[in-house]
Amino acid sequence: MHLRHRYFSLTGMTVALLGFAIACVAADAPKLQGIYSNMEPSVEQGELIGMEVFILPHVRDDEVAYVALVQFSDGLPTRPQLVDLAIRDDGMSFTAVHPTEGEIGFEGTIDADGLTGRFDALGEVSLPRGESIWQWGASGR
Repeated sequence: MHLRHRYFSLTGMTVALLGFAIACVAADAPKLQGIYSNMEPSVEQGELIGMEVFILPHVRDDEVAYVALVQFSDGLPTRPQLVDLAIRDDGMSFTAVHPTEGEIGFEGTIDADGLTGRFDALGEVSLPRGESIWQWGASGR
C-alpha cells in the first residue's frame, strides 16, 4: 500500500512538471495578432494624439501571414493604411506613410505587454496591447 502511494505521487509530480514546462514554453510566444495603441484624446486641445497598429492574420500561399492596419494621429486621425508585415524570429517590420514624415519604416518586437520598436523618423515607440480608442464607447471608457 505504501509503495502504490509513492508511485502515484511520482506520476503526479511528473505530470505536473510536464504541464508546467509546456505552459512556460507557450507563455514565451505571445500571439502577434491584436490591437496595439497609445492613442489618447487631448481634452485641453480637443485633439487625438498617438498611433494604433491592429495586426491581423491571413493565409497566403498556404502559409499564415500578417498585415497591420496602421493609423497615426497628430491632432486629427489619418486614414488607416493596410501594410504587410515581415515576421522574423527576432521581431517584425513594416513600412507605412506618416502624414508629415512620408514613408517610414518600423522595426520592433511583440511581447505580452505590447509592441515596442523604432520608426525611422519618429524614434522609439511603445504601444500597449489592448483595445482600440475606437472601442471606447462600447467599453464605457
